[in-house]
Amino acid sequence: MPKNYYITTALPYVNARPHLGFALEVIQADVLARWRRQQQDTVFFNTGVDEHGLKIYQKAIELGKTPQQYCDEAAVPFYQLQEKLNLSIDNFIRTTEPRHIAAAQEFWRRCARNGDIYKKVYKAKYCIGCEMEITDSWLVNGRCPLHPSKDVEIIEEENYFFRFSKYQKPLLDFYAANPEFVIPAGRFHEIKNFVASGLQDFSISRQKVKMPWGIPVPGDESQVMYVWFDALINYISCLGWPNNETKFVQF
Repeated sequence: MPKNYYITTALPYVNARPHLGFALEVIQADVLARWRRQQQDTVFFNTGVDEHGLKIYQKAIELGKTPQQYCDEAAVPFYQLQEKLNLSIDNFIRTTEPRHIAAAQEFWRRCARNGDIYKKVYKAKYCIGCEMEITDSWLVNGRCPLHPSKDVEIIEEENYFFRFSKYQKPLLDFYAANPEFVIPAGRFHEIKNFVASGLQDFSISRQKVKMPWGIPVPGDESQVMYVWFDALINYISCLGWPNNETKFVQF
């Protein structure tokens, strides 16, 4: 019996041109999409680009351009992969598009209504290359091992946080009830171990005065969304969520 099949690539940052690694990823996804269509499945194949965050902002400033101008130009080579690689994608999304911005802000509002967001002052080490906070145990000679040429920055400010810790037990219960939720099994084992080790609340915004390139936080124009909190919403905003609930539920 035909099924609904949703497949997506990760969204690459536009601070560099497309490379062979991403070409491999999107071609592999295309192969899966074509094969499922041959099985008469209804397929939705998504890809696109991630355009917010500190390293995008810094790259634009380095080139003497506005962030939006830089992103408009940098997104083109990724979009052109459809023709150059003969991809059968159904959707190409940019995280600066109005449909994505509206979805990310609605997702924020729903999290806030659910009591999952709060504000506090914090201090942390931050790797711009990873676009994430890092701990001393991760550092090698005081630098991120994945980006040894970049200085680790110290962030100290008041931001919004997501109550990730609230979901540790619900997630573990869900995994126990759904033993095939993630495949292969080895990856699922990694996820379960990560969650079982203890989930920590994490920052999901940045002060606009320090880092203006991001989606505005609903109800607080002094803050913009942390790039990963915004970018991951693409996997549902590409389906038209929250305006197209039918398509969202379908896939």
